[in-house]
Amino acid sequence: MEEYKQWRSDVFVRDNWTCQTCNIRGGYIMPHHIKGFSRIIKENNISDTDTARSCEELWDINNGRTLCVDCHKETENYARRKINGD
Repeated sequence: MEEYKQWRSDVFVRDNWTCQTCNIRGGYIMPHHIKGFSRIIKENNISDTDTARSCEELWDINNGRTLCVDCHKETENYARRKINGD
């Protein structure tokens, strides 16, 4: 989805391709939704790609940060971990 690619790119550029937890620059980095992607989908009743495309919250770069793989694995919602009963 083009919106995700743009969001990812915008987060990386803003963060200068640097992990926002350990400050390692470059390498294998990942964009991380601070408020989980699946939680946003659930809260906004998104059931199709057209609705997802129009949901501003999904693509808000202020809800994203760049993390290296190791730091990303330490996040509360990595790999769809359950948060607050979601």
